[in-house]
Amino acid sequence: MAVLGKIRKRVGLLIGIIGLSLLLFILGDVISNNSGLFKENSDKIGKIGGETVHFQEFDKRVETLTENYKVNSKTETIDPNTQEMLREQAWGMFVNDNILGKEYEKLGLSCSAQELYEMCTGRNPNPQIKQAFTDPKTGQFDPNAVVRFLKDLPNREEAIQRQWRTFEDAIKQERIGEKYKNLVKNGLFTTTEEAKRNYEEAQRIASVRVLRLDYAPVPDTAVKFEDSDLKAYYNENKNKYKQAETIRKAEYITYDVNASAEDREQIMTWINTKKNEFAESTDNELFVNQNSDTPFDSTYHTKGSLKPEVDSILFSSPIGTIVGPIGEGGSVKLWRLSAEKFVADSVKARHILLKIENNDTAKTMAKADSLKNAIKKGSKFDQLALTFSTDQGSAIKGGDLGWFTSGKMVKPFNDACFNGKKGDMPIVISEFGVHLIEIMEKGSTSKQIQVAVVERKIDPSQKTYDLIYNKANEFASKNTTGEDFDSSIVKLGLNKRIADNIKENDKNIPGLDQPRELVRWAYSAKTGDISKVFTFGDKYVIAHLVDIREKGFLPLETVKDQVTIEVRKIKKSDLLVEKFNKANATTLDALAANLNLTPMDADNVTMANNYIQAVGNEPAVVGTIFAMKANQLSKPIKGENAVYVVSVKSFTEPAATNDYSSILKQLNDSRRSRSDYEVFNALKEKANIEDNRGKFY
Repeated sequence: MAVLGKIRKRVGLLIGIIGLSLLLFILGDVISNNSGLFKENSDKIGKIGGETVHFQEFDKRVETLTENYKVNSKTETIDPNTQEMLREQAWGMFVNDNILGKEYEKLGLSCSAQELYEMCTGRNPNPQIKQAFTDPKTGQFDPNAVVRFLKDLPNREEAIQRQWRTFEDAIKQERIGEKYKNLVKNGLFTTTEEAKRNYEEAQRIASVRVLRLDYAPVPDTAVKFEDSDLKAYYNENKNKYKQAETIRKAEYITYDVNASAEDREQIMTWINTKKNEFAESTDNELFVNQNSDTPFDSTYHTKGSLKPEVDSILFSSPIGTIVGPIGEGGSVKLWRLSAEKFVADSVKARHILLKIENNDTAKTMAKADSLKNAIKKGSKFDQLALTFSTDQGSAIKGGDLGWFTSGKMVKPFNDACFNGKKGDMPIVISEFGVHLIEIMEKGSTSKQIQVAVVERKIDPSQKTYDLIYNKANEFASKNTTGEDFDSSIVKLGLNKRIADNIKENDKNIPGLDQPRELVRWAYSAKTGDISKVFTFGDKYVIAHLVDIREKGFLPLETVKDQVTIEVRKIKKSDLLVEKFNKANATTLDALAANLNLTPMDADNVTMANNYIQAVGNEPAVVGTIFAMKANQLSKPIKGENAVYVVSVKSFTEPAATNDYSSILKQLNDSRRSRSDYEVFNALKEKANIEDNRGKFY
């Protein structure tokens, strides 16, 4: 006993020593990496409207959404795409809380307990409440069922209580959001003067004649400009080059891993060995499931549905016959005739589909059984289908699905129809619900065969992976600068790919499988850096970070090519304006003759539409036309694609009216329909959102 007492005294000390050692180990790692607890903002996942979002609170919300998703979908595992969707949803909730939530608070918007109760039990309940508590027999919403549920809620499982609280919070926020949106919408209006101007812009029609001198034929060498011209244009048009978020540009090469000749030879040796074992096997399903890359398929095949060289042999051979190995796609296969039967080539059937409510399959099966008994006692199948079937497409035809061949319907439905006899009324369960089926007619019978298939995919071996990786690694170690990277690509005849406009939270790069690691590298690397070797699916990838474009106004050097194009166009337009002016004509016909141009006629030109027939989309030209008078000749107009001179033949004035009510309604509806989107976007821009999720996921 004394020994035990000493041990107990020592246990606390021992645990303390171990705990201290672990803490020192962790802190040492943190300090050496200049990260974690001692690095400022290390847990800041974002900033919205001045409010910091910390990783722990964000991750907690993601965890809550994940648990809710598992409960609702009845699953314990979540795939990466769904997990990413839940993270996106969590971020959206933080954005809403910190942007719209502040607006709600300023305006004093809320949803009272009484209001929430009315949303659950009142005359106009929340649509989700209405759906959940509608009596399937009567199709009527039952508020008493909601009351009973709420009274019994404290006695239910904690998970259900938590789900309900989450649901209540969601519909409260939805109601507050509706109030805010309605306040904004009801504050929008259109004046009669605006409606009148809109009417005139749409109804006043111009007929014009146009001359044009295009920019394209003017050679680039015909115009001269200096760096000062580029700077002047850039400064005047800086907003054109404003970037909403930081982006990266990378170039990369891939070393694709494909099966070698040696790999193929080994696979063929393996499958030929298996062919002998397959022939001696007495249990086809077991043999396939133990040896094939794909599981046993019990489907029966019709003549002509298999690969031609397989089909022609197996349909005229005894059971046990093996065909192969034959290549198909990226695999080699053995086909063994497993069984055969004579079945109808098609079936005509009708059904009544019943939705399974609240996961109560037994109750739905009982309902299907009662409908079946009613039909046997004289009720009409087609009338019951019209009343009860949730398959609206067939219900209006009395449940009739017409003729169909095997494989066209989901498997339980298909098997019941093709295995049954005419007049049978099987009840089956599928992913869509419970089906009460009547087999109405069966087509002529034909031979169908079941085939056991042993498949071996032609995948590269580990040896091949290692060889290709060594090549990629050798390239990365020898080429550590952008110049070396480019020259080696040319020397080795490799194909360089470009990943432009990479955003920090991007999950995809075309041609690469789940390249998130490359994106994160691009946001930790410096311009000119060469990456390590990344593994994405069956590719090894080495990347070169070419450019970093920070959020905000892009510098002139970055956008110099685009600015040069615009300045060159301006200089060309100056030359063409001068050409028009030198022609020195007072009428469009005289101007056309002097310049050897052919005038173009354009009718139905309106201020409401920038498009001009035979000219294209030219807002500057349209604006000029409606500032002119009939029979007036314009000065040269610098457009998007050419310099134009226009003569107005005539204007057709709109019919006189004092009733602008329909236009007022149209403009009001348009503004109100856009208000939700535009107000939220304006608030987001004002909030100056900083999104650092890419550093964590």
